[in-house]
Parts: sequence; structure tokens; C-alpha cells
Amino acid sequence: MTRILSIATISIAMAACTSAQNSDYRSSLDCDKSLSQPQTMKLDLVSQLIDDGNYYSALAHLENDNSGSPRALWLLAEAQRKTGLLTESYDSYRDLSLTCMTASGHAGMAKILATRGDLDIAHQHMLKARRLAPTNADIRNDYGFILLAMQDFKAAQREFMTALQLQSGHPVALRNMVMSLILDGDSRTAVRMAQNNGIDETEFRELIRKANHFAEPAVAKQAVIN
Repeated sequence: MTRILSIATISIAMAACTSAQNSDYRSSLDCDKSLSQPQTMKLDLVSQLIDDGNYYSALAHLENDNSGSPRALWLLAEAQRKTGLLTESYDSYRDLSLTCMTASGHAGMAKILATRGDLDIAHQHMLKARRLAPTNADIRNDYGFILLAMQDFKAAQREFMTALQLQSGHPVALRNMVMSLILDGDSRTAVRMAQNNGIDETEFRELIRKANHFAEPAVAKQAVIN
């Protein structure tokens, strides 16, 4: 399959359209049972800092962490990725893949690889994450996003629909689904899905703009909706 996406385009899209780390995604972190109450409270604080976009503060709180906790390692990898420390983040995700949070580790490595334009290897890691955690809505959405970047629109739509049924109203999967429909030439269904789910005209046009970044010129021309 022809790779017509630039690394810059993938990087922007990965930042915009992959899953946020919500409570459903975080439910897989319960494998860490050895933390004390103060350690748990500290990691809860770090998690909230990341949710609020305070990534540098989160890194500062993790500097002296010696808990050996997979959750702490995952939060470190997330904060590193959000602050552009991609090499360090990849290493942290790789270490995470060797813990009880294997699926999250592979999903994280896939995001870094996709940002770098290594879609084939990213696909392998995200597929492994999907197989390890088939009912995780965020991983299903993120796997669908990799497929979308590879222009396998039908397969991507199946993943987005799965994510939406696993977590009703999943906001990122919904918007990715609309983009995949635009790219697949099914503008009527894309419009209907947007209207039925509270996506207004301004946001819909922004999804069209993002979708066109994924397409080669001939496909992009067909995808534009006047």
C-alpha cells in the first residue's frame, strides 16, 4: 500500500485523533496491588496532572519515584510522550510491555512509531495490544487510527464501531469514524452520524480538513464536501 502521509502529518494527526487516557483506559492499571496508600495518592495526583495537561509538573513528581510500579512507569511514559521526549517515552513503554501492563506498553510504542512514520511496525505493536486487550475501547480506537493512517478505511471503521459499542459515545472514536466515512466516500453517512451525535457544522468542516491530510490528491478531492 502506498504511503503518502508525511511524518509531520502523522504526528499532528496522532496528537489530535488518538484516545485520551480516560478512566476506562485506566481501568487496566489495577494489576498493581503492592502500592501503599501514600504511593497511590501520589500517582492519582500525577494522573490528574496529566489529564489537566500539566505534563512537566507530572514529570517533576515522578523524578524520585522508586515504587517500581507499572502504573508509575506508564504515567512516566505518557508524560514523556506529551513533552516530546519520544526516545525516552519509547523506552519507558518498552519496559512497560514487560510488566502486567503489556497491552498499554505495546499501544504506547505504536503511538511513538506512528508519529515517526513507521506505520508498519506501529501496526504490529497496536495489533498486539488489541489482541491482549480486545475489550479496551481506547486501544480499539487507537488501532483503528493506525488503520486509518494506512488507508484501510473499512477495517478502521470496524474498530471505531467496536470502540463506540464498548464505550458508548466515545468522543474520539466518534470523530475518527466520521473522518473514515469521509475518506471512504460515504459523505451522506458521515453527515448523518455527525448530526446525530452533536457535531456541529464548524467541527464537521474541521474533520473534513483533517481527513484530507490522510488522502492522496485524487481521494482528497472526492472527500471534500461543499
